[in-house]
Amino acid sequence: MIKKSRLILLFSFLSSACSCAIHADDLIQVYNQALASDPVYAQAESNWHSIEMTLPIAQATYLTQVAIIGNDTRNYTYNNPESLGIIQDYNWQYGYSLLITQPIFNLPAWESIKSARATVKAATASFFASQQQLIQRTVIAYFNVLRVQNTLKYIIANKKAVLQQLTASEVKYKKGVIAITDVYNARSSYNQILAQQITAENSLDNALEALHLITGRYYTSLHDITRRLPLIRPIPAKIDRWVITANQQNYNIIAQKYNVIAAMDAIKQKASGGLPVLSFTGGYSQAQAVDNVNDRTTIDNALLGLNLAYNPIQGGLINASTKQARYNYLTAASRLEEVHRQVVSIARSSYVGIQFMISQIQTDQLRVSSARDALAATEAGLTVGTRTMVDVLSALTTLYEAEQRRAVDQYAYIDQYVALKAATSTLSVADLVKINSWLDHPVAFHPLHWD
Repeated sequence: MIKKSRLILLFSFLSSACSCAIHADDLIQVYNQALASDPVYAQAESNWHSIEMTLPIAQATYLTQVAIIGNDTRNYTYNNPESLGIIQDYNWQYGYSLLITQPIFNLPAWESIKSARATVKAATASFFASQQQLIQRTVIAYFNVLRVQNTLKYIIANKKAVLQQLTASEVKYKKGVIAITDVYNARSSYNQILAQQITAENSLDNALEALHLITGRYYTSLHDITRRLPLIRPIPAKIDRWVITANQQNYNIIAQKYNVIAAMDAIKQKASGGLPVLSFTGGYSQAQAVDNVNDRTTIDNALLGLNLAYNPIQGGLINASTKQARYNYLTAASRLEEVHRQVVSIARSSYVGIQFMISQIQTDQLRVSSARDALAATEAGLTVGTRTMVDVLSALTTLYEAEQRRAVDQYAYIDQYVALKAATSTLSVADLVKINSWLDHPVAFHPLHWD
C-alpha cells in the first residue's frame, strides 16, 4: 500500500512535468523567431544602415558639384498713362548656365570624411555586437522560462508531499497520537508551499512575457535540457587567454575604439575650420534676347578658374567647436575604458562561473543520488516499521529539492557559457546548435494570464 501511494505521487509529479507534451519549440526555432521579430535587433540593424550613409554624405563635400540653371523671361513696356493699354515694346530673354565646382583643398571636409569612416566602422562593430546580444538575450529568456517552470514543478510536487504529511498529522491527532502543535506546524508548512507556488506562477508569467518581448510569441511548451548535461570546460584552460581574446575581439571594445578615432578626427575637423578652401570652378552660359522686331542677340560666356575662400574669423565658432570636440573625445576615451573594464570583468567572472557551476552540478548529482538512496532506505524502514510515512514524505521532499537545485545550476552553467562566448565575441549560431542538442524533452506550462 505504501509503495502504491508513492507510485501515485510520482506519477502525479511526472505527469505535471510532461503533460501536454505535444509540439514544443526548441532553442533554434525560438532564435529564428527572435531574429525575425525582435524590435531591439531591428532598431540596431536600421541604425547601422543609417550610419553607413554618414560616409557618402561626408564624401559628397569633396566630390564634383554640378549646377544647371535655366531661365525664360518676357518683358513688356506700356505707354503712360496705363489707361491707354497699348504695349509700346517687349523683349524675350532666355538662357542657361552650367557650373562645375571641384574642391582641391578642403581640410575640414577631408577630416570629416575620416571621422565618418571611423564612425561607420564603429557602427558596424556595434551591429555585430547586437547580433551576439540577440543570441545571448534569447538564450537567457528561453532558459529563464524553463528555470521558473522547473521551480514551479518541484514546488507542486513538494506541495503534494506536504499535503499528505498534513493529512497524516490530522489523522494522528484525531487518534491522540500527536499534539495539536504538530498539526499546526504541518499546516504552516503547507501554507508556505502555497505562497511559494503563487510566487512561482507569477514568475513564470513574467518570464514568458520577457520571451514574448523578443520573439513576439507566447509559448505553451518548450524543449528542456537533459538531466545529464554535458559539462564542457573552457578551452584554453587559462583565464588570461580568454581575457586577451576579449580585449582583441569584443565588438563593443572595437566599436568604442573607432568612436575614439572618430572623435579625434572631429577635433582636427573643427580646428581646421578657419583654413583656406581652394576649389576649381568651370562653367558655361548662354543668354539670348529677342525684341518685338525679332532682333536676336546671343551672348556666350565660358568660365574657368580657381576659387580661394578664407574665413579666419568666425566670431569664436572655431575655438568653441574645437573645445567641444575635445571634450567629446575625452568622453569617448573614458567610455572605452569603461567598456574595456566591463568586458574584462564579464570574461573573468564567466570563466570562473563555468568552473564553479561544473563543480556545483557534480555536487548536485551526488546530492540527488544520496537523496534517492535515503528515500529508498526510508521506504525500507517504513516496511519494517522503523520509519513513518512522514519520514518517507520528508525524504521525498529532500529529493525534490536536490533535483531542483541541480536543474537551476544547469541553467546557470549555460548562462555562464554563453556569457563567456559573448565577452570574446565568439558566440554564434553554432553554439546555439550545440546547446540545442542538449535539449531532450518538451515541457508544457499554463501561465496565469491565459486563464
